Amino acid sequence: MNEKRLPNSELAWVEEQKIRLYLLNLDHEQGGAKAKFFLKRGFTAEEWEEIGKALVTQATTNLVVKTMETEFGTRHTVDCNCPTPDALNPCIRTVWEVSEEDVRPRLITAHPLD
Repeated sequence: MNEKRLPNSELAWVEEQKIRLYLLNLDHEQGGAKAKFFLKRGFTAEEWEEIGKALVTQATTNLVVKTMETEFGTRHTVDCNCPTPDALNPCIRTVWEVSEEDVRPRLITAHPLD
């Protein structure tokens, strides 16, 4: 069995704007449905750090299911359980990018797999 973890997962980070303006923004064209999902699980824009911590935990405790090279760097897809305030810990997908300039995995997107 080939079990691969997110490289440098202990350095993974999520930008505040990615959370506030995208993942928890009901008015965002692509992020609105994601916002409904994450808000329903108990996350809030006011306490945006909580979802950031949960997404990093998801990335560090689950396996990479796909890796691909892009013009911006290497993208790693991680699937499954994410800790949530409602304790349902649903299966989600996160995508993290690692570039040559910055070895810290940076969140690109997150969405439910249910």
